[in-house]
Amino acid sequence: MLRGMHPARRRLLRGAFALPLVALLWASPRPLRAQEAPETLDRARMKQLTALCERFAKAAESPFPDGAMMLVENDAAAEPPIPASAVAPLVEALVELRMKHGPTLKKKGSDYFYDEESKRGFYMVSRGKKGGGLLLSLHGGGEGQGDAGSAHGIWGSASSKGFTVISPEVMEKVSSAWNMEPEEQMVLALIDAAKRTFEVDPRRICIAGHSMGGDGTWMIGGRNADVFAAAAPLAGSVMPYMRPGTLNRIDTPLSDYQGLMEGVVANLMHVPYHIHHSDDDRNEAIHPDDIATGYLKRLQQLFPGKYVFTYDRVSGNGHALPATGVKPIIEWLSEQERVTYPDEVVWETWWPWKRRMYWLYHPEPKSAWRFHGKVLGDNHIDLVATSKPAAGRTEPDAFTVRVLLSSRMVDLSRPVRITSGDKVLFEGVVPRSVWALLVTAGRSMDPTDTYEAFVDVEVPRVLWFDLWDGLR
Repeated sequence: MLRGMHPARRRLLRGAFALPLVALLWASPRPLRAQEAPETLDRARMKQLTALCERFAKAAESPFPDGAMMLVENDAAAEPPIPASAVAPLVEALVELRMKHGPTLKKKGSDYFYDEESKRGFYMVSRGKKGGGLLLSLHGGGEGQGDAGSAHGIWGSASSKGFTVISPEVMEKVSSAWNMEPEEQMVLALIDAAKRTFEVDPRRICIAGHSMGGDGTWMIGGRNADVFAAAAPLAGSVMPYMRPGTLNRIDTPLSDYQGLMEGVVANLMHVPYHIHHSDDDRNEAIHPDDIATGYLKRLQQLFPGKYVFTYDRVSGNGHALPATGVKPIIEWLSEQERVTYPDEVVWETWWPWKRRMYWLYHPEPKSAWRFHGKVLGDNHIDLVATSKPAAGRTEPDAFTVRVLLSSRMVDLSRPVRITSGDKVLFEGVVPRSVWALLVTAGRSMDPTDTYEAFVDVEVPRVLWFDLWDGLR
C-alpha cells in the first residue's frame, strides 16, 4: 500500500516544481502590513478560511505534497488579517483536518512506508500509551548492512515508558546512510504519519541510535532541532571535515580534523543530548564526539543555561552499547519536553526544504547560512545573519528573513521593533495572519506550536564566524 512518496519523486519536485513556488511565495503581495483586522469574523468569512484550511490539509495527499501545500500557503499570504478571536477556532479546525488527510502507519508490527513492491521505507513499530511520547530509533550498519530490527531490539522497550517506538530502515545500505537526504525526509514523514495514527504528544518526540544510528541522531536531530525534545547518539558522530587523504579513524591525529558539518551543533540551543562513546571504539572514532562536545562546552559559556548535554565518555567499551544498557537513557528521554517558544534561536541551515526553525523562516535557505534571533523584551527582537563562503556561490549582502510572532513572545497589540545591532529593520504593529497558522500549527499538526503573525525584514550579512568562537 502506498503510504508516502518515493524519494525520487521528492527530488523531482524540488528540481522542477518547488523553485517556481518559492519565487511565487516570496514575490506574493503582502497586504497585511496596510490593513487592520476586524474584531471578529462573520460566519461566511470563517467558512471561507476553514475551506482554505481544508484545501491545505488535502494537499498532503497530493503526489507532491510539499509543493501543493506551498501553493495554498501562497494564497494564504495574500489573505486579509484575522482577529485574535479567530486564531483558536481556526487552529483547532486546521489540526483536525490535517489529522484526517495524509499517510498513516500500521499500528503494530512492521510495514513499508512507501510501498511493499519496491521494499522501500521499511519500519517497525511498538505502540505506547495514549498521549505518550514518540521515539525514533535509528539502526547502525554500513555498506550492505543494517536493519530496523536491530534498533527496535535496543529501543523497543521504551514503550513501557509510554513511548510509541518507530524504527525505520535506511533505503540505501551505505556508510552514513542516515546523513542522506531521502533518509532524513523519510524520518520526518514518519513523524507526521505517526501523529495521524497515534495520539502521541508532539512536545515529546525524541530520537536515538547506536553506531550509524548515532550519526543519524546527531545529524537529523540537529538539523531539525525544533522538532525534538531530546536526543541520544551512542557511538556515533557529527560528520567531520577531514584533511584530504585522511579518514575518520581512531589512529588519525586530531590535527587532520578540519571541523564538523554545519547545521548541527549550533542548532542545539534547546535540545538536550545524551552522548555516549568509548575512547577505544575502532568502528566509530571518538574524535568527532570530542570535538562536538568541546564546541558545546564553549557554547554553554556563551549562552548560560542553554546547550545542555551529558557526555558519557568511557574507556574499554569498544563499539558496544553503554555497560548499564539503555534503560537509564530511556528514563531520561521520557522526562524531556520540547521548547516551543524560545526567547532565543540559532538556525544554521542545511537542506533547502527545511524552511523553518522555531520562529525564523526562509523559503529556500542554502547550506551553512546562520540566523541568530533574540527576544530582548519590551517587544524588541534582534537578529544577526551570516553565511559561510562556499566555492561557486556569491554570498548575499543581506538576507530576507521572515520572523514568526506569537503572543507568547510579544504583545501583538503594540508595535514590534526588530533590529540588527544599531540598525532598525522594522517597527510597527503586526497583524495576525492565516499564513502563519498554516506554516506552524498546520505544518506540524500541533496546536501547541502556533505562531499567529509574521513580518519580513532585510538582515545585513556579517562576516562568517563559528558560533563557538564568540559572539560578534
